[in-house]
Amino acid sequence: MAIHDKLYIMKQQKTKLQYRYYEVPPDTHILALLGKGWIREYDNNQEILHFHNCLEIGYCHSGIGTMTYGDSFHPYGDRMMTIVPAQYPHNTNSKPGNKCRWEYLFVSLDSVLASLVPNNTFARAQLARKINKEARLLRHDDNPQIANLILSIMDEHRTKDSLFQESVSGMLQSLVVCFARLHGDDLSDTNSGKEVSAISAAIDYVDKNYGEKLSVSMLADTCHMSETHFRRVFLQSMNISPLAYINRIRIEAACRLLHTTNESIGDIAIKSGFTTITALNRNFKEIVGMTPTEWRKDSNYYERKLMSDSKLLYEGWK
Repeated sequence: MAIHDKLYIMKQQKTKLQYRYYEVPPDTHILALLGKGWIREYDNNQEILHFHNCLEIGYCHSGIGTMTYGDSFHPYGDRMMTIVPAQYPHNTNSKPGNKCRWEYLFVSLDSVLASLVPNNTFARAQLARKINKEARLLRHDDNPQIANLILSIMDEHRTKDSLFQESVSGMLQSLVVCFARLHGDDLSDTNSGKEVSAISAAIDYVDKNYGEKLSVSMLADTCHMSETHFRRVFLQSMNISPLAYINRIRIEAACRLLHTTNESIGDIAIKSGFTTITALNRNFKEIVGMTPTEWRKDSNYYERKLMSDSKLLYEGWK
């Protein structure tokens, strides 16, 4: 089931969703959340799920509990790993009364793939579709190569030896290839890959011009398609309509500005591509579940908590 279908179902079932935004440092592809602060009891409320703007990679050093992926539940234990695509509703629940030791890597998948296959949109699309197909819970002993890469990346962030950024970048590329291989050839449909490639010009245009006035007909023109054909291809390839995709990109931009600046909500609305505060508020509440003002307060609190819990949050990237 597509990620956006899962988000829709969660909303239809009135499951509470929280959007947690992570700012990946600009000179890298990854944010590492490590240290004693992540030894804790985890949520223990399977009715409240959250999703991220990044690919989440977690390693459970010790503890037991249950991972919630959308509407399915999976028991976890020592030496297990979780791989959760961006925008995928999930939660980590420890057994009541027990603390677990997790550590996390949050990865900008698009930027890793861009460095891995810089001149091949088709290959990037295929890899992204494989990795983003579903969340996975893996055992270390069954997947030693993946486990060792994850632990090595974490250790590089702990020690920060010379050339550690270059080392991490190389291991990340190997890791995403391993993730793609987990799905074998089940997403090797040439036609679907070509359709993603066919609309890549529109995706790039939205990513670069979300703050400007956009229309579906304009995006169709960038791909040299009729609007009707473009809508069909876009929905089939991305599992989301063109207009919904534009709004999602704009909301992510608004989250970045809310999180990293003190600009007014009105200015943020304009910079994110919304013509009015009302339009920003309506779309923000639909996607995120709260108003921009509420999210800004919650985001700042959550980030301060991360900073106090993990001394390694941004250390080494300054």
